[in-house]
Amino acid sequence: MFGRGRKASAEVSAEAGATRAGRVDVDRVGPFDAAEAPEDDMHRLDLGALRVPALRGVQVQFQVEESTGRPLTIVVTDGRSAMELAVFAAPKTAPLWDEVRAEILETLRASGGVEGEGPFGPELRMRLPTNRPGETVPGRMIGIDGPRWFLRAVVTGAAGQDLSAGPLLDETLRRMVVVRGDEAMPVRDPLPLRLPKEVADQNSDGQPEGAAESRPAMPAPGVRISETR
Repeated sequence: MFGRGRKASAEVSAEAGATRAGRVDVDRVGPFDAAEAPEDDMHRLDLGALRVPALRGVQVQFQVEESTGRPLTIVVTDGRSAMELAVFAAPKTAPLWDEVRAEILETLRASGGVEGEGPFGPELRMRLPTNRPGETVPGRMIGIDGPRWFLRAVVTGAAGQDLSAGPLLDETLRRMVVVRGDEAMPVRDPLPLRLPKEVADQNSDGQPEGAAESRPAMPAPGVRISETR
């Protein structure tokens, strides 16, 4: 239904230069469409279709297509929980999450998947497979409809079963901005993502390919970048 894949990964972590959670007007919550994004002083990583807030205590990782270097999904983690993000084209006339949720729930019933209510509305509770054969972990799938876009978040770790365990992940989602663009796209196609300037600049510095881990000099105050392949 929605494509997934990963060949390589890059990671950005927010440190001293990141904006603290809760610094902006908490009466306005998102995710926001670009046309109504708040005018605030929060630093957001420009990932193309997504602007992800850089909150203190949060790391952002990118699942990257090795052949193109383009991120396919984005993972936000606070060290105890992780939230995988993906954003898709949606129809103008009807929300997509109701339809998608019903489809997924039908396939999950045999494994105990259920529907529940979360901080962003109806969500799915499920068991997700790990890299170990036969092993699963609890997870939550959140869906958010916007103007011609649909944002999907899959939460695992502590917040995968305890709704109060990932406040920084919730805050990230509430402060996120979606940039749909005007291009016509088939419904459910992923919106284009790109690596943020912090990572793109590092990749152009001639870092050796194939290294297990690389920790270059900081390209900007408050941002630490690591890349693995």
